[in-house]
Amino acid sequence: PGQPDAAPGRAGPGPTTGAPAGAGFGGSSGQGLVTSLVAYAYELLDSRSGYPAGIRDPLWQQAVLEAGGEPERVREAASVAIVGVCRELRRAGHVAGTGEAAEMLRVACDLAGLRALPAPGRGELLEAVSSVLGKGRPQARALEAVLVGTGRGRVTPHAPRSGLGPSVEAELAELRLPSPRDPAPREVRLDPLRSPLDARREVMLQRLLVCGASYGEQLAVAATGDGTALGTKWRLSWTPSVPARLDLAGVRGVNAAQAASGTLRDVARRAAAEGGPTPAQILTGLAAAARCELPELVDVRMDEAAAVLPETAALPELLQALELLEGLRRGHFPGTSAEALAAAGELTGELLEAAVRALPGLAGSDDPADAGALVALADRAAGRHLGLRIDSALAELSDTASPLMQGAALAVRVLLDLDPAAGLGGRAAGWIDGAVTPGARRALARRLGGLLTAAGPLLQSSPAALTPLLDRVDGLADQAFLDRLPALRGGFDALSPAARGRLLDTVTERLGDRIDVSLDAPPALLALWAAADAAGLAALKSLPLPAPATGTAGAAEPGTPAASGATGRGPVPADQRLAPADRWRLLLGHQQGRLPADARRYARALDELYGAGRGEGACDVEGGAGRGGGQDPSFPTAREWSAELEALFGADVREEVLADAAGAGRTDVLAQLDPALVRPSVELLTSVLSLAGGMPEAQLARLRPLVKRLVDELARELATRLRPALSGIATPRPTRRPGGRLDLARTLRANLAHTRRLADGRVVVVPERPVFSTRASREADWRLILVVDVSGSMEASVIWSALTAAVLGGVPTLSTHFLAFSTQVVDLTDRVEDPLSLLLEVRVGGGTHIAAGLAHARSLITVPSRTLVVVVSDFEEGAPLGGLLGEVRALASSGAHLLGCAALDDAGTPRYSVPVARQLVAAGMPVAALSPLALARWVGERLRGDSN
Repeated sequence: PGQPDAAPGRAGPGPTTGAPAGAGFGGSSGQGLVTSLVAYAYELLDSRSGYPAGIRDPLWQQAVLEAGGEPERVREAASVAIVGVCRELRRAGHVAGTGEAAEMLRVACDLAGLRALPAPGRGELLEAVSSVLGKGRPQARALEAVLVGTGRGRVTPHAPRSGLGPSVEAELAELRLPSPRDPAPREVRLDPLRSPLDARREVMLQRLLVCGASYGEQLAVAATGDGTALGTKWRLSWTPSVPARLDLAGVRGVNAAQAASGTLRDVARRAAAEGGPTPAQILTGLAAAARCELPELVDVRMDEAAAVLPETAALPELLQALELLEGLRRGHFPGTSAEALAAAGELTGELLEAAVRALPGLAGSDDPADAGALVALADRAAGRHLGLRIDSALAELSDTASPLMQGAALAVRVLLDLDPAAGLGGRAAGWIDGAVTPGARRALARRLGGLLTAAGPLLQSSPAALTPLLDRVDGLADQAFLDRLPALRGGFDALSPAARGRLLDTVTERLGDRIDVSLDAPPALLALWAAADAAGLAALKSLPLPAPATGTAGAAEPGTPAASGATGRGPVPADQRLAPADRWRLLLGHQQGRLPADARRYARALDELYGAGRGEGACDVEGGAGRGGGQDPSFPTAREWSAELEALFGADVREEVLADAAGAGRTDVLAQLDPALVRPSVELLTSVLSLAGGMPEAQLARLRPLVKRLVDELARELATRLRPALSGIATPRPTRRPGGRLDLARTLRANLAHTRRLADGRVVVVPERPVFSTRASREADWRLILVVDVSGSMEASVIWSALTAAVLGGVPTLSTHFLAFSTQVVDLTDRVEDPLSLLLEVRVGGGTHIAAGLAHARSLITVPSRTLVVVVSDFEEGAPLGGLLGEVRALASSGAHLLGCAALDDAGTPRYSVPVARQLVAAGMPVAALSPLALARWVGERLRGDSN
């Protein structure tokens, strides 16, 4: 046991098995023979080259083949296999020594004797192992290593093969890449623009990747700044699956170029058969053809791109196409023909114009990636004579878009020299001034996030833009600054930690606070410095200096931070004890080790949510005046963090921070939100619902009161706004039958002939024929079908759609259906009256297939002229556009009333694909950016017969 890999005969006395003499061994001494066989097995294993480093071929098969059918040698083969099983178990960390090996061999031989076999076979061996060691994964893995092995067979060189395999093997050998002659895996770095050999290697690897040969895996390569990496990195290995896959791909060509071309053409044919290629498929095919050096296929894909992309591609796809065309024009891809280069130049201008036309579709976005796309577009359109068009589009975004896109649009206007930098700084200072309510503080965080995502270095490089912010942060009272601190920290979190460190250096330099108060010096030297300071202060006091004027407002005792002023700007007011540099350290989350002790509490509380940040410098750790985040421990529980937030910022700000934490994915903070006190908002409901999808039912039960409160409050507020727009729809019919409410106006008109004059001269009407109002029938005269996109970018729209459906479901003459779709369609009509159940049922995420949703809606229509079909989507169709346009034309020709809602939130700001929306309008579906109130008005107009 102390030497598990040593032979029993060499490690000490043999095991005592207790087996009867001669059991299973033809009358020989059982115990001595078992010991000798195990010892011989160890010697045999030790003599096998390569076994300690890993079994290549199955031990059992080798030993049986060597036995030649002789029973004694077959028994020796069994001992070899058993000892191999024990060795594999010990390598895995389990106990399996000579005693277990001897017992397994005895059981296997006894089983063979009972079955009248001359020697144990594979079945007896398996039964012996399971009887002694039991069954489990470790035993199965050990048996697999011994009985199966890891060796792989090879196809005989005389077997018929396609021409692709030998061609690829010869070319790989010529390129000095892993091949059958040199199958060892390795990683290679290629620089195809500088080395002709690397260029040939890159083309070959791209072709094999397209063919699906599973030969190479492309690894990510970091780029410098915002540029694109021109080199590549691959992990290559020649495995037995490579020749097998090459034989399958050999039906498309006899060399790598023909096979890659055939594969790409086959993909294009399948896409055309499904309704036409999508922009994503065109871009993927164009990039693959260019990388594989297939000029003819590049020309074909360029024609498709020119015909499809300007009319159907969304802004991210347009930017991807522009980057790809830029690479073609600069020669980054080999084999591009002159015709393709000329077409790339012409197509670039068309795509830029299409991208500028698509900018209004970003107005309602809250995705930082869209802010980055706006900057990328402005950078590419700067020298393309699109100044007037992009000026108008950016001006509209800066005035009417979501807070994030407003900040990004304003920053881009400064980058394009359309606005002065000082104006941007003034606008940002105004945002800080106006952040006095929860909604305004949330807008402040998003506006700053959009501004810094688009132009983070602008504040560092432009004093005109930074000065108004410095003045505003410096001029706020302490309480006003602390109320805005979480929003400011959230906005500046858009910058990477390194970028925030550089900005803090610029700020402290502008403030004159470059003195590092942390002194790295021996204690004796510090004592000498302190004595010198004391002597200097005594000498200064002994001089006949004039006394300071009395009654100065805000005067403080000499030597205090308020009197000295850390920034050198004179005395600090009593309500501004936080130094300006410390304020910037708090809102940037840097150099927190230099903060005063009371200010570190605020930094620690916000670090619980934002941490050190993301991107460049995120791994740095603060040391003294370093650039990392604080080193204080995190809060043990969410309850303690919540209590600290309320003590520092108050209940309102605590609620906002916890809501942001829920949006960031922290489920433990939801228990700290009081359903009775929380402020209902779509943002908070979106965050809660996104977390509810991954919760177990026990936690979800505790969360339901909070979700119910949010849903009920929002639905009540929405119903208050929608009901006036739906007035006049459900007018009840008059009847003579009693039972309903009395219709007073109709009763008076019907009984004017039945009057009586009283003694005092008054005239009264005797209601001999009263008129009542019948209760509204639930038989619906109209049908409303809400087709709601639940893909990843539609959270807020899904919430407002569900609430609107619940309100409209209460209209007596309207039958409301709710269809949710991504790539699948789910009918949730039975849950329309309960928006809470509906929202908990919907799972936001996945792709977009609008045509499938419309096809299901068309199957629900019985009377087209009295059917309303409303599609709520961003219209970024993931399937071929032909199918969507066909469904719209079919619905429009049937006489149904169609409407496309680009956004369904309380503000009506759109986030949609402008090119696709234009084609839907041409096919017969009007598209508009409607709030729930505007949608209710449209529904009311249709139900009242006003179709204008």
